[in-house]
Amino acid sequence: MSLTLSHIPAEQALIDALDGATGWRAQLRETTRKDGLPTRRHELWKWSDLRRAANDVTGVGALTVSGLDALAQLADGDRIELAVRASAGASAGDAELVVPGGTSVTLVERLHGEAGALGNWHLNVRIEAGGRLDRIVVADHHESAVFIGSAEITLDEGATLNQTLIDSGAKLSRNETHIAHPGQGASVELGGAYILAAGRHADTTTVVHHTGPGGITTQLVKGAVASGGQGVFQGKFIVDRAAQQTDARMTHRALMLGEKAEIDAKPELEIYADDVQCAHGNALGTLDETALFYMRQRGLPEAKARALLIESYLAEPLDMVRDEALRDELKVWLRTRLGALT
Repeated sequence: MSLTLSHIPAEQALIDALDGATGWRAQLRETTRKDGLPTRRHELWKWSDLRRAANDVTGVGALTVSGLDALAQLADGDRIELAVRASAGASAGDAELVVPGGTSVTLVERLHGEAGALGNWHLNVRIEAGGRLDRIVVADHHESAVFIGSAEITLDEGATLNQTLIDSGAKLSRNETHIAHPGQGASVELGGAYILAAGRHADTTTVVHHTGPGGITTQLVKGAVASGGQGVFQGKFIVDRAAQQTDARMTHRALMLGEKAEIDAKPELEIYADDVQCAHGNALGTLDETALFYMRQRGLPEAKARALLIESYLAEPLDMVRDEALRDELKVWLRTRLGALT
């Protein structure tokens, strides 16, 4: 005897929004219809209860994307800007990107969920042999929004992915990246920074699957969370038996800026090869009080000193961005959020 799932209004709204959809959106509709939205019972969602976060969503919304036309024909050196915006209510959208072999492309995704939104955005990417993608994701949502951004990225031999993600959180913000890594001269560099005020939640989840020999992956994610905020980091490297001589290193570090800040981290290595160099590290702490003391001795107000220390701490992953103007823009974005936080 099977039980029929009783959908909450947000689930039914998402199902209705995707009526007649194809491809990834059709899969999302069917999964929602059969299983509902993920809850803490799902291992990959145990710190990000999507069903609970979306409980106030009752109607169908709209997800709009500007800049999609630029994905059709890419040339070496192109920079693409996608603005992804979810209105109040349940909505979803997706796109595909192919980076031609031997070309270098920069993609900037600016994600925004409005008040009361349940937005879903998915990007499917293939980087052909010798191609390079610099992907920068800026997640900047209303405090009451729920927004899930996901990407499936496949690299061919000799391809390069450099991804940087910054997130100021939302009622629930999740950015999920799944990477198929072939080895064979391909390399992946993942950077991320999150800064969360009270009541904001950000989840960074990545899975990198190494299937062939000689692959390189480095990951550095840093965060700072105020009292009442919650940061989540889940990183997983899978190394198949065929992926000998893989070099994969994962690091997550975060600052707890108050006694009631919450940071949940789960770095994982799943290794079936025996000739590899793989490591992961995770460290949680507080601001360096000695450094804060000396900065205040130089006449800086406490709030300013704290902001400068946090900015310096979080800026390291942003240095992975090759475009100097874009890197400076992201640091200004970070500084603005810090000013509001402190």
